[in-house]
Amino acid sequence: MMCLKVEGMLEAKGLGFSVGDKQLLERLNVSFEQGKIYALVGHNGSGKSTLLKLLAKQQRATSGDIYLKDKAITKWPDKGFAQQIAYLPQHLPATDSLSGKDLVNFGRYPWHGLLGRLSSRDKQYVEDAMQLTDTAQFADRLVDTLSGGERQRVWLAMLLAQRTKYLLLDEPLAALDIGHQIEMLTLIKRLSETLGIGVIIVIHDINMAARFCDHIIALHSGKLLVEGEVDEVFKESILKDIYGVPMHITQHSAGYPVAMPGDLESA
Repeated sequence: MMCLKVEGMLEAKGLGFSVGDKQLLERLNVSFEQGKIYALVGHNGSGKSTLLKLLAKQQRATSGDIYLKDKAITKWPDKGFAQQIAYLPQHLPATDSLSGKDLVNFGRYPWHGLLGRLSSRDKQYVEDAMQLTDTAQFADRLVDTLSGGERQRVWLAMLLAQRTKYLLLDEPLAALDIGHQIEMLTLIKRLSETLGIGVIIVIHDINMAARFCDHIIALHSGKLLVEGEVDEVFKESILKDIYGVPMHITQHSAGYPVAMPGDLESA
C-alpha cells in the first residue's frame, strides 16, 4: 500500500543528541502531523525535554536531522522557522512589568521584527488569541500578578498569536493543580481541533495523556520505546516497560482508559 506523505509534517530522522560521551537521544525516527496532539511520556531523564528542544531548534542535533515541510530545520532562517513552530519552555522567561496584552503582542514579532509596528491585522490576531484563551480580561493586568493557571493561558495566547502550525509545550502543567491541568488540556485540545494545529506536549501524567492526546510517544533512556494511538500504548505490559512498575488499567465511564500502579511486589 502506498504511504501518502502529509504536507507540512514535522519529522525526526535518525535523531541523536549527546553531551560528551553521554548519549541523551539515540537514533529516533518520529513524525508529527498538524491537527493532532502528541504526548511525550517517560521517566525522568528519558529524553522528553531534549527531544522537544531539538524540535524547537533550541539545540542542535549531534546526529540525524529534523525536517519541516521536507526541509532540514537547520536550513530554515530563524524568523521563518518561528512562523511555523512556537515553543513554550518549562522554565518561562521573566515578564517584569509586562501586561497580559504586552506579552501576547510578542507573538507577532516573528512576522515583522521587534521594532516593527503592529498592523491592524497583527492587532486582530492578538485579540483573537486572547478571545480563544479567555484572557482578554487580563489585557491590562501585570502577568506577574496572575495565578499559575491564568499565566499559562496568557502564554498560550502569545503562542496562538504567533499563528504557527505547531505548538511545542514542555511540561505546561507542572505548576498547576488538577483542576487547572484539566482546564488547560481541554483548551489545548479544543484549539488543536478547531485550528488544525499540531501540539507536542511533554507530560508526566499518563492518564492525562490518554484522556486528551491523540498519540503517545514513550521514551526510555533516550530511545524510542513505543509509540501509537492511546489504545495501542495503553497496555499493562507496555506501561510497565515505560515506568518500571506494574500497572492495572480500567475504563473510565467517559470512555478513556485509566492506569493505576499495581502491587510493587509483583514487579
